[in-house]
Amino acid sequence: MQYFIPAWYKDNDWKENEQVWYRSRTVTEFDDTVKQIQLFFRKKVAPFKILLLGFSPNFRHFLHRQGVYHAPYISCFDAMQGISDEAIRLFSFHDLTWPGGVEFIYSPFAVIVRKDGRKYAQIEFAEDGNMFRVDIFDNELRTCSNYYDDRGFVSCQIVYRNGVPYREQYFNKDGTWKFARFLDDGHVVINPESSWFLIPGSRGKRRAEYSKKRYSRIDDVIEEVLQSFLGETSEDDGFIIAMHPMHSAILSDALAGRRTVLSFFERRFNENNITGSGRKIIESADYIVTDRKATADALHRHIDTESVPLKVITPYDSRVEFGMSQHLRVQNILLAVDHINSDDFSKIVVTLAEYVIRKNDRARICIFTRSAQYNERARLLDKTAEVLQHAGIDPDFARGDTGVSESSVDASGRAQPIFSVAQCVDEMSVNRTLREQHIIVDLQDIPDQFLQISAMSMGIPQITVRETDYIVDGKNGIVISDTEQLPDALDYYLKSIVHHNQAEIASYDLGSGFSTEKLVDSWKEVISSLENKSTSAGQC
Repeated sequence: MQYFIPAWYKDNDWKENEQVWYRSRTVTEFDDTVKQIQLFFRKKVAPFKILLLGFSPNFRHFLHRQGVYHAPYISCFDAMQGISDEAIRLFSFHDLTWPGGVEFIYSPFAVIVRKDGRKYAQIEFAEDGNMFRVDIFDNELRTCSNYYDDRGFVSCQIVYRNGVPYREQYFNKDGTWKFARFLDDGHVVINPESSWFLIPGSRGKRRAEYSKKRYSRIDDVIEEVLQSFLGETSEDDGFIIAMHPMHSAILSDALAGRRTVLSFFERRFNENNITGSGRKIIESADYIVTDRKATADALHRHIDTESVPLKVITPYDSRVEFGMSQHLRVQNILLAVDHINSDDFSKIVVTLAEYVIRKNDRARICIFTRSAQYNERARLLDKTAEVLQHAGIDPDFARGDTGVSESSVDASGRAQPIFSVAQCVDEMSVNRTLREQHIIVDLQDIPDQFLQISAMSMGIPQITVRETDYIVDGKNGIVISDTEQLPDALDYYLKSIVHHNQAEIASYDLGSGFSTEKLVDSWKEVISSLENKSTSAGQC
């Protein structure tokens, strides 16, 4: 059995990242563990379970969004709270017990509950439409927040003092509180009348008594429950761990001597955050998997990993997809800017503006960002307009989206904009944006991995400053060394349908090396290596 230990935490706390539906998602839910679970679940790579360390009362909704609703899992917080149910149960805020005389007001965002003319509660819904939180107020000041489990009960209550979170209290499905976490110093108190947790085992779940009535940290409670569960597993079981400083201390002790695969993901990996416990778990690992060669190189620079087998397995698979750029009147150029310094940004913007004005009036530039800042789109447009004005170019070219006109001016005589911004936090929005792009310009020192493999899957030519696993110079793109080479590189693909089609075919050929089948083979190789190592150890 392989156990996946994910790093699905919010703000470095042991909590899921569920949020209200009307707020833009600040981080994508997709990571290396999501892809690995999808592969193991859909392609039957090996028997597996998810081993969830954090508090996730809406975990079934998360699995459903990722297309793996029936993936088996074990939750430490379920064990700590004495919860054994696993199925979602439909329930409504009307099923809750409300005081007499309340009035429900349906706003476009949430349901407001008023009593005696004052706000009594606010009911919040997640993006799947499920009620997940009810905030209670007294004289317009929040006094507590009830978090609801998608299995139909209140799972956690956060109590506020003077508007500041003071205590978290966790419940079982019958409403009995199991333990409380005090947020001033983080200590945890176990309910003396219900001082047990559940241990999942091969013959069902059994109860075990907590060793203490009070713990200094929630981490200690999680570790005790985890250790009890590990006692039920086989020495041949493997653990595929998403590397994260949040859980490295717990796992470095709990999994000492066990078979481990460490998964490093570029968006989560920060070489400066490798703690002592992180180094300890790395040194004892049986295998290391990274999402890209650049991550592996950074790991090699800071840690001696020569004795540990390392393999690069991308979390993104390629597939043949078709965009719609050839059917558009305009030729869209996507420009990735998240990791470009201010001076280079200015040079590229001016170069692209002059290219459109002087050489190709059909071209339009889509500035691409993965940033989730609510004002990022306006900031980038303002910055672009400022750069254009400083260069003596009409700043109206970056005044915002007003539609495409047949002429270069609109009805008021102002220049039609040629710059727009695509703010794509998650992978689905990236794919939607890419379908309308004719060419990708990514001049960042380390190009966006998902952007590159998605462009390769759609046969979109790419212009970069270096070759990567997903672009070969002269095949499916062009590598340039200076911004001045950009106009000629653009013309090569935008002025010739033959060159564009050649790059499309080369992209599909290159993408065959990153197909789902190739990823499955790579993971089977990793699992086989662990099993062979275990067999050899047993023979000794």
